[in-house]
Amino acid sequence: MNEANRLQRMRELGVRLQELRLLPSHSVNSYAGAALNFLFQHHQIKKPAGAPLDDSLRALAVGLALKHKMLTRPDPDKVIDFFCRHYQVH
Repeated sequence: MNEANRLQRMRELGVRLQELRLLPSHSVNSYAGAALNFLFQHHQIKKPAGAPLDDSLRALAVGLALKHKMLTRPDPDKVIDFFCRHYQVH
């Protein structure tokens, strides 16, 4: 998946999280950024400061793999797909 597609999927995830009232109902500057921040906070993983989307998603994947003692490290696209399925993003 290219960067534009990843960003679009993260936006869709952010909108869905707001629909589920997991994100504040007041205006959000960036749905993609809010979704990413939510995932890092919810899973208690330190978010890299100022990192591009791909690097942030890789850090999230590594953090989740370590936290859940996974033998393989999921890639950024698999992380997005997992959370989109989990939160039923269409």
